[in-house]
Amino acid sequence: MNTYLPTGDNFRLIGRVDTEKGACLTWPGAAVYFRFRGPYLKVFWENENFGAPSILGAVVDGKEMQFPIGGSGSGSTVICENAGEGAHEALIYKRMEGHFITLTSIETEGIEPLPEPPKKRIEVYGDSVSAGSVVDCEEYAGKPDPEHNGQFDNAYHAYPQILARELPAQVYDTSQGGISIFDGTGWFEMPKTRGMESCFDKCRYSSYRPQSDWDFRFKPHVIIFAIGQNDSSPDPDVLKKPEKREAWLKKYVEIIMAVRSHSPKAAVVLALTVLCHDPEWDEAMDEIKARLGGEENGVYHFMYTRCGKATPGHPRYSEQKEMAAEMKDFLNSLPASTWED
Repeated sequence: MNTYLPTGDNFRLIGRVDTEKGACLTWPGAAVYFRFRGPYLKVFWENENFGAPSILGAVVDGKEMQFPIGGSGSGSTVICENAGEGAHEALIYKRMEGHFITLTSIETEGIEPLPEPPKKRIEVYGDSVSAGSVVDCEEYAGKPDPEHNGQFDNAYHAYPQILARELPAQVYDTSQGGISIFDGTGWFEMPKTRGMESCFDKCRYSSYRPQSDWDFRFKPHVIIFAIGQNDSSPDPDVLKKPEKREAWLKKYVEIIMAVRSHSPKAAVVLALTVLCHDPEWDEAMDEIKARLGGEENGVYHFMYTRCGKATPGHPRYSEQKEMAAEMKDFLNSLPASTWED
């Protein structure tokens, strides 16, 4: 067997990945994609856990797998031993929140050249729905969440990843459960919560570990913003109070403009989710669209057929697929020039 660095030639990093000491997968869905030769594949890793027991995700030749790796520490995982001779495709990905996992090396017979990536590029800024929280419990579709401790989380089954596979497109999923716009609101890192204002420009973004800045090297054609449903905590009437509403709208616009400054030609799509929420948040999305110049400036507000009313719990895989299908149709309706570099 041979050992390879997962940041070397013929390894494609997907999502925000810190490469200081290997391929550190931070945001949910961040991944390393590669093609390997022979029946055997093993990955070596270091896990920094600050939440539920960690589970590593993998997809080999279309077969989805998960590997519990527990809490903080280092170790290795045999992904497969009998994949067969010849070349295989592998995706090793961050399935859930609550940890940073660094892939330090890959052991296999050989690494093959990669095919060209999809031409279309999208990035999603979202919360738990976009991150795939509590997605893998289909029997609870349309129902409140069951008791859980991360075992049902799976970014691969969240609409950004489904959308990317269907378009097809490259995707960076910059989403975190419980996150809102402002620090001090939402549920991310309770009780001293942090919002997207402190995280949108970070690669390593959790305050539980040393943080690192993101250089915005990925240049999306479309940027989807799906944040807003967590901003009702701790004040559910925040949008009814003119001063607070104005501050929220102003900060949301500021973040969008900061992100878009790195990809000035990118279209912006504002789109909340099918998780139940007050329509007032969708109305606020219209205000943001107007402040950013509307469709004439490449800014859109897309509403799913069942936006805000499909389920009181997190969307399950079938509901995520519903969102992905509708978003795909919408993105395909945009001007062809949207996808030009």
